[in-house]
Amino acid sequence: MFLGVVATLQAQVSPVRFSVHLDPQFAWFSSDDDRVEPDGSILHLNAGLQMDYFFAENYAFVLGVGINNLGGNLRYADSTEFSSKGEMLLIEPGQSAKLNLQYIDIPLGLKFKTEEMGYSTFFFQLGFNPMININAKASSDQASFNKQDIKESTNMFCLGYHVGLGLEYKLAGNTALLGGVRWTSGLIDVTDNDRANVKINALSIHLGVLF
Repeated sequence: MFLGVVATLQAQVSPVRFSVHLDPQFAWFSSDDDRVEPDGSILHLNAGLQMDYFFAENYAFVLGVGINNLGGNLRYADSTEFSSKGEMLLIEPGQSAKLNLQYIDIPLGLKFKTEEMGYSTFFFQLGFNPMININAKASSDQASFNKQDIKESTNMFCLGYHVGLGLEYKLAGNTALLGGVRWTSGLIDVTDNDRANVKINALSIHLGVLF
């Protein structure tokens, strides 16, 4: 009976909940070198599964896995080469390239929730985003190449952080709709270009279902 009571209380205090999400997001690059400048954002999607483990009533550890599509446009002041399956893609000075990068994203962090107000609960989430690159494409109308594979010129591992605000709207039982905004920013270079530290950024609309 004692073990049963402890297990029941533990289940009430520290439940595990899962959610699925599909987030439209604007992504772009930042650079600390004038020779490589951001040249616009692109619209992408981030989709995945998230687990919330509540170690207290309103506080949870977060662990997820998903496919995160990121990228942006870069303008180069100097001649730059991308390696594409053994071939070299040349960007002339003043030309720009559109990079589409796809990662396996493994976000981990903390979630802080308010008490339920009516059918709604608000939350704040922050954490880190370890990511593994699985696809990288480059396109440039000026340089006359389109969706060329540049994984050889892209760092395999990327690390970023995220912060976000959101709302859970209860439907029935434990099922709720999720909505919110999330900011993601890179901490390390995404390319192997030693002349510039190019980092990825994204602003996303977080949409999902909580079970």
